[in-house]
Amino acid sequence: MRRICLILMAIAIICFSIPDYVKAEAGNSSSSSQLVERLERIAASMQQVHFCFNENCFYRDIKTQIEPPSQPDGQYTATISAIVDRPGGNINTADYHFIFNSDRWQLVKGEEYTDMADYFFDGDRYEIYSSHTNRTVAGNVAQAKAQGSLKSGYLPLYFDILNRGLDRI
Repeated sequence: MRRICLILMAIAIICFSIPDYVKAEAGNSSSSSQLVERLERIAASMQQVHFCFNENCFYRDIKTQIEPPSQPDGQYTATISAIVDRPGGNINTADYHFIFNSDRWQLVKGEEYTDMADYFFDGDRYEIYSSHTNRTVAGNVAQAKAQGSLKSGYLPLYFDILNRGLDRI
C-alpha cells in the first residue's frame, strides 16, 4: 500500500510540474514540423532571388535556425543567414530575424554587411551606414522600393517572398 501511494505521488508530481507549453509542444509535433517546413520554403525562395543594380547579387549558403519559446507564453523565433554573392571579392553576409506570430512567420528585422555599407532593417524601416562616406541614411522600405533607390536583399524578401514581411500561407 505504501508503495502504491509513493508511485501515485510521483506520478502526480511529474504530471503537475511539467509546464503547459511543454505539454502543448509534445502534443503538437506536426505544427513544429510545419514551422520548419514553412521557414525552409522561405529560404528556398530566397535562392531564386536576384537583386542589386544589375540583378547580379544573389544568396548562397542559406541556413535556417529555429528557437523554441523560452517562456510558456513566448513565441518561436528564427534566423535565416546567408552569404550574399555580389560582384567583387569580399564576403558579404545577411541575417534575417523572424517571429512566429498568429500562425505566420513575420520578418521583424535584418542585417546585411557588405564591403561598402552596413544595412540595418527593423520591420518597414531601414538604416544604412556607408563606410565610404561615413554617413547614415534612413527611411521606409516601401518608399525605397518605389523609388528603386535601395538595392538590398531585404526588399525582395519583405515584398516578394513575403507579403510585407508576413509569411504567405
